[in-house]
Amino acid sequence: MHRPTPPPTRRPLRDRRSRPGMSAVIAMMFLILFGSLALGFYAAVNTSVQVAGNETHARHALLSAESGVEFVRYVLGNVNIPPQTADDQIWSAVCTQVKAQLDGTANVNNTTLSLPAGETWVLPAITLPTGGTFQATLQKNGEHVTVTVAGVDPRGGTGRRIRLDFARAQRASRIFDYGVASKSAISMSGKAVITGAANNLSRGSALSATSNPVPLTMTGTPSISGDFSYTNPAGAPSFGNGSIAGYKPSQSAFLDHVHAGVQEPEFPTIDSKSFEKYVPSATAAPGPQVIATNPSSSRKSFTNIRIKANANPSFSGGSVLTGVIYIETPNKVSFTGGVTVQGVIVVQNNPTGSIATNEIDFGGNIVHQGVESLPDADPFLGLNKLGGTFLLAPKFTVKMRGNANSVGGTIVTGALDITGTAGATVSGTVINLEDTRVNLTGTSDIIIASTGTTNYPTGVTFGKHFAALPGTYQELP
Repeated sequence: MHRPTPPPTRRPLRDRRSRPGMSAVIAMMFLILFGSLALGFYAAVNTSVQVAGNETHARHALLSAESGVEFVRYVLGNVNIPPQTADDQIWSAVCTQVKAQLDGTANVNNTTLSLPAGETWVLPAITLPTGGTFQATLQKNGEHVTVTVAGVDPRGGTGRRIRLDFARAQRASRIFDYGVASKSAISMSGKAVITGAANNLSRGSALSATSNPVPLTMTGTPSISGDFSYTNPAGAPSFGNGSIAGYKPSQSAFLDHVHAGVQEPEFPTIDSKSFEKYVPSATAAPGPQVIATNPSSSRKSFTNIRIKANANPSFSGGSVLTGVIYIETPNKVSFTGGVTVQGVIVVQNNPTGSIATNEIDFGGNIVHQGVESLPDADPFLGLNKLGGTFLLAPKFTVKMRGNANSVGGTIVTGALDITGTAGATVSGTVINLEDTRVNLTGTSDIIIASTGTTNYPTGVTFGKHFAALPGTYQELP
């Protein structure tokens, strides 16, 4: 008997469904993964913020230190050490002048500063407008001043330090921007002329640094081919019918070339020591090179001479003076007729007497060649390197009464009179150091043939300041 086939057996339903909790496990894995990533991102961002903050504080600290360096650069740049200051007095002078600049300054926490007992001086902490502070240490380092500046960030307290050396440097003076520069009033009469050479008339400028209420007096038809400047803002020049830069007072452009209340440039100190070694010593006996009395009129040649005080010599026409003519004071030295000078005329340092007792009178024509034209051999060895100067005569009245004077260098006087038909072509600047007079009368003229200079003439010195040496800049830990 045929039995029916039994139906197939069915598997349990649980074998066809997902295992329970799998989705939760996967979700948890993703949650852990994203949480780890988020934690990593947070840590990275937090570290970056901290690094950026530290770098910001460091930059602010460095900015404070750099500001301190610029402050010290400004202060040391305003120091003015007189030219003849002894080396062992320079550091004391620096401290005194730095202190004078800081006393009473509002942003200096302690304005009562004392000179250091040793060779290191710490400036008080100074607060900047940003809130940062800096403190500077000045240390004597041979002929240099080593400056260390510590800057502090106003927020994070981070500090940075900079070290920089400063060295003595001659102060720049604008005095050589003028053809004639005088501490006195200037007087011009007749047809007197101050002019630049034909190719540069603007070099024929003039400066009066007097406190006199009339810094310039022009009578007749005198002229100044360049501009006229004066330091006294209340001064009232008298121009008459003269001309400035080619313009008459009635012309509108005239006042464009007249400048009142200009800043006085530094006038030089004269130091003739570099020339003195070419002449006999101060104790040498009178002789061919030591002029103690009036020389014979038959003598025409003079080389490297010292003119003793009160000798009052007169050099006859046709005399030729070569090398250094060194004049002690008091003295009245005259040249009659024409004279040729191949070299330089200088007076002793710190001359005694005054413009009344000291005088150099050129009664005839002057033909001058600078020391540059001399051979570099005895008795002039090295002298040709001391150029740029014709006459260094502070506390002397200098008179020129010839009519064909050619001067190859700067002239420095205590008072200056150029009269009659006298004229001087000057390859340099005319500087008058005293509040006395500069007089040009008749048809006299000063022709400034200089093209300017960045190297001061030998013997013409200015005060020293301290300038940074960029190669010594260091950022310290």
